[in-house]
Amino acid sequence: MASRAVPRAHRRTPAHHPHRAQLATRLGRPAHQRRQRRLHARPRPRRARPARRTPRTAPRWQPGPRRAGRGQRDHTAPAQHPPIRTEGTVTTAQIPATFKRTKLAPYVGYIRVSTWKEEKISPEIQRAAILEWAKRHGAEITEWIEDLDTTGRNFKRKIMRAIEIVEKGKEKGIAVWRYSRFGRDRAGNAINLARVESIGGQLVSATEPVDATTAIGRFQRGMILEFAAFESDRIGEAWSETHQHRRAQGLPATGRPRFGYIWHRRWDARTEKLQDEKYEPHPEVGPIVAELYRMYTHPTKPKGFASLCGWLNNSGHRTTRGTLWTTQTLTRYMDGGFPAGLLRIHDDDCKCNGRRTNGSCPNYFFAQGAHEELIDYDLWQKYRARRTEVQNTPPRARNAIYELTGIVRHDACRGGTSMTTNRWRNAAGEVINLNGHAYRCSQRAASGGTKCEGIWIQRVPVEKEVEKWLMREAAPGVDTAPPTEKDEPKVDERALAKLARAKLTAEYETAEAALTRLIMDQAEHPEKYPAGAFERARDTYVQRQERIKRELEKQADVAEAPRRSDFDRLVVSIAAEWKTFNTSERNAMIKQLVRRVVLSRKKDENGEPIPGGEGVAVTVHPLWEPDPWERARICRGPFGTATAGLWLSAELWTRPDTWEQIPPR
Repeated sequence: MASRAVPRAHRRTPAHHPHRAQLATRLGRPAHQRRQRRLHARPRPRRARPARRTPRTAPRWQPGPRRAGRGQRDHTAPAQHPPIRTEGTVTTAQIPATFKRTKLAPYVGYIRVSTWKEEKISPEIQRAAILEWAKRHGAEITEWIEDLDTTGRNFKRKIMRAIEIVEKGKEKGIAVWRYSRFGRDRAGNAINLARVESIGGQLVSATEPVDATTAIGRFQRGMILEFAAFESDRIGEAWSETHQHRRAQGLPATGRPRFGYIWHRRWDARTEKLQDEKYEPHPEVGPIVAELYRMYTHPTKPKGFASLCGWLNNSGHRTTRGTLWTTQTLTRYMDGGFPAGLLRIHDDDCKCNGRRTNGSCPNYFFAQGAHEELIDYDLWQKYRARRTEVQNTPPRARNAIYELTGIVRHDACRGGTSMTTNRWRNAAGEVINLNGHAYRCSQRAASGGTKCEGIWIQRVPVEKEVEKWLMREAAPGVDTAPPTEKDEPKVDERALAKLARAKLTAEYETAEAALTRLIMDQAEHPEKYPAGAFERARDTYVQRQERIKRELEKQADVAEAPRRSDFDRLVVSIAAEWKTFNTSERNAMIKQLVRRVVLSRKKDENGEPIPGGEGVAVTVHPLWEPDPWERARICRGPFGTATAGLWLSAELWTRPDTWEQIPPR
């Protein structure tokens, strides 16, 4: 069967092209060809509809493996859907990385302004540098801690609070302007830096880019901290020489205002000229300072530092910095000895290296200053004696309730005593308590009766025995009695000690002045001294000063030893007014005469202790007699050995007439 002729245009038109197929249909394509196309042709893809609010997980139609020819659409490619609309919101995945916000690391910003002028970097400069570092490294300063006018030679600073914050895990680390702001103490840097890094914290410097997580970074940081410690030591040595030069001129080590004085500075701002630095007593505040010492050393009604601070603050007096007086500031001021015309100097051989800046170091001595004193030397000695007495007295015994509070001791254990309470019932059946009925051994009571044999005696008989002793000492004719050799030695050791002390003081001042001249001459003409000559000369003067200080300490005990004649007037006056004193006044008076009141157990003829209160002996140890409880100091010399106080030490260095040399074996 012959095929029906088809026009050329129909044969050349691709069957799958939609536009050409429609054109062929309109032009009259045969029905069998149109039917055959519908059977073999692939389904036509639908036009993409607008996306719904909930996007589809997969396209509705998957194209087959058939490839399109030239000029035809490739149905194997994924369908191109229009962008999904989410009602104006943008998901995190569609935000560019530039605009994504990262979580900032929290740090503590620490600022320290040094006390040295060459190290005074303003807090604003340090704060700006730390903020710039935080901006560059994606950090955030959550808290600022400032130490203004504070040295870095110790860690008694607010930096310890920053370390505690990091240890609690609140912040990641500590940011400083430089590593030297953290500290200049080698031991303190190592210890506190280990505390920070042991819990994962960091110490970063805003101006010193060091990666401390690497070995070379830790080495660099260690070198920076070591150099900071070296700078601190170098500057400290320079300041030490300056302080020594000022003390040689009779001035305090640091020039600043002193309470009770008018300070004339080296530079006079009024005349714009240099003048001699000096301290003059203030005409109004000076008498107030003297009254403080008199109130503290009052014989019957002494006042403590708390009462003195209240008196000063209520009177409108303030410290040189304009703050209120406290017990710490007043105690340190009065203990310094500046109102007595003295300079308190720390011992150079002390191992604390000047780090006890609160005045608690006991290694110091006093030197005469160039300023005029506000109190005399006798009042200063009374103040020091009162301070020693208060320090050796328990706090509960300072405010006396009974006449012998803080004085009674037990002879067997040499410990203190406490009071017992007597309890009974009256006729009505009520319980009556009598506090302070009797004395008992404190060590036996604290150990459950096992540490000491104990002692017990009523309080009233002990007080009567002390009163009898006082009246015997103040009896008429006691002053005219011939002194014994034991009470009054033939040679006045106190006079000799006073002369020796004056001689040693003059030698010390001479060595101090010579050392000052040597230092000044070496600073002006260093070419005059060969290598090592200046150091040898300086060490010679320093050793001479140390020897003189040791000899002065030996003379102090002899000079302060009291005599019986020093207490004659005091004993007579106390005995005359004894009945008019109240309990606290009697206690204060007795402490000026007596070291202690000793309770000991009496023994019978057979050597057995007498039980009860009748077998207790009361003994008084006065201040003018050698302390029987003090350890005996043995003096040894080439010609003998003796107990200190019985012989003069000079006798041990004098060959006696009966001395015979024993030949060696």
